[in-house]
Amino acid sequence: MGDDGKSRSDYWLNRALGVFLSKDRIRFYLLIILILGFALRLIAALNLSVSADDMHFSVHAINFLNSGKLVVYDQSASLWYYLTDIFYKFFGITQMASRMAALFFGTFTILIVFFIAREFFGNKSGIIAAFLLAISPFHIKYTISEMDNMAMFFAMFSILLFVWALKQDKNKLFIFSGALLGLALLTKVYTLLFIPVLLAYSIYSNKKQNKAYLDKKLLKKLFIFLIFAFLFAIPSLTHNYLLYKDKGILDLIYTNALGIGKEESAQFYSWDTGFGQGADWLGFLGLKKSIHSGDNIPTSIYPFLFIWKNDPAVLVLGILGILFLIRSKKREYPVLFGLMLIFVFTYLAARILLAKHYIFLLLFLIIPASYSLSCFDDFIKKKIPKFRIRYLLLLLLIFSLIILGLRTPFTLAPYYTKSEIGQLISYKEAGIPEESLIIGDSRIYRGQIHWAFQGREYIEASMLPSLLSASQKTGRASQVPVYFVECVVDDCGWGTVKDQPEFNASMEEMVKLFSSQGKLEKEIYSSTFSPKSYPFSSDKGNLHFRIYKASLPIDKGLYPQLKSSKVWFLYPIAYDESISPIFDKYKVSPGADELLNSFAHLIIYISILLAFLSLLASVYLFLEIRS
Repeated sequence: MGDDGKSRSDYWLNRALGVFLSKDRIRFYLLIILILGFALRLIAALNLSVSADDMHFSVHAINFLNSGKLVVYDQSASLWYYLTDIFYKFFGITQMASRMAALFFGTFTILIVFFIAREFFGNKSGIIAAFLLAISPFHIKYTISEMDNMAMFFAMFSILLFVWALKQDKNKLFIFSGALLGLALLTKVYTLLFIPVLLAYSIYSNKKQNKAYLDKKLLKKLFIFLIFAFLFAIPSLTHNYLLYKDKGILDLIYTNALGIGKEESAQFYSWDTGFGQGADWLGFLGLKKSIHSGDNIPTSIYPFLFIWKNDPAVLVLGILGILFLIRSKKREYPVLFGLMLIFVFTYLAARILLAKHYIFLLLFLIIPASYSLSCFDDFIKKKIPKFRIRYLLLLLLIFSLIILGLRTPFTLAPYYTKSEIGQLISYKEAGIPEESLIIGDSRIYRGQIHWAFQGREYIEASMLPSLLSASQKTGRASQVPVYFVECVVDDCGWGTVKDQPEFNASMEEMVKLFSSQGKLEKEIYSSTFSPKSYPFSSDKGNLHFRIYKASLPIDKGLYPQLKSSKVWFLYPIAYDESISPIFDKYKVSPGADELLNSFAHLIIYISILLAFLSLLASVYLFLEIRS
């Protein structure tokens, strides 16, 4: 037993040391690329500003482990929320912790892209593809509190194993591939669209290998794949079944897809711009103004603009790579790419135009882009024998570092300097005592207030007069240290304050109160809206927040009554039912329903474990790389 344990540890030690000592440099280069990719994404996680969705999801993840929920109403999924809450519990509820899922799964996607490119085009293309993703500004700038990086790690890993399964004819690979796609589905529901992609690709592959489109052997393997993918759809299906049984409604995505309980659920979802909205095929084809973009550019073009504005080299090289492959009759990858366009791209582009949902398009373009560069390297070496591809890759790295400093469309900024919200959170943690009351200028977007001040006693400035009046009436008021955060630019995220002059004037009066009776403690500058921001620049950006300290007579016994404002996108913060009921919490009848609910939660716990194991699995594949 001891000898077995020693031999096992020696084996893994040799594999790890082999990264540095082996004559085969593939793993060494890949390790350097991974470190570079992680470092670039770590900077993004620390510095990038927060979007509306970023704050939406970050706040909903707080205490999700204890919520008892199977899914979130607007996602029909929950795995990202569970993992993010685990990060919160270990590292605190911080901006960095909220982005750890995107950081780790986004970084390890570099490995998966390497293996896919290598599978189709060889080692050199694999290394180039990994490098292109490691330095991709578009991918890096989505190292935020969004699910898409994590979902695409699972989806691309599933595609890799599925391609291997077809070639190696191994049932266990179909099982693993199905489970990984199930994890993707439990992270982001649109990954369901990759199932028809893989099914159609398997028929193409089977025809090429066995001269038949479908046979019993393939059907059996596809059945195994689908069963294991379906297991991870059970939590979402269970939630909606039990919710409809108890309250007569479904979650937002199921309501839009099936149209069931639409009248009943309108009271909850009618404010959402996506409620009841179907496909815009005329806008997709450019035959009328798009309901999604509001302009005449076809929505079939828009997703390519997302990449063009942030990763132009990948877009150009990727399209060239597809054309080269078709011309050279290397059809396997163009077929897979075409199926992705048919089943995934077309569906999404006709329904939603959020850049984050098109990370998959970037990943699918990076692989043929690596083939383009590999072919270029082979061609140029015939003309210039001393040419090395690394010179070109270095130029691409410099180009990417420049783009990262720009405020490019469809992504967040700044990259090289800390955002105003990040600075505000840091100041709260280090400079505002826990016994203080924080007052946020009501011109600050409510999501920013909830996210920046969570974990402390806080209110919006519009609530302060009634709190002071109520404190005076109770006769129990005492002097409380108060920190007022002013929105210096008059509109911090709402985008509508300019149309509300009376509201703006009321906040300016409150600023006068605190500036005259309090003490200015901190000024926070922002580069978020600057056209560019680079390290060592003397430009601090624009003054965004001022923080004043004062002392006001407040009855702390009234604090529990302030909790009624701690509701964010239908859910009480931290799922605290003393604030308000959870609207989609259903009653479970004893018997079959109770058993189904328990089984669905078991699937969730298994998915959490498998999510972390999948990262280790990618490391295992890395250590097993052979030339």
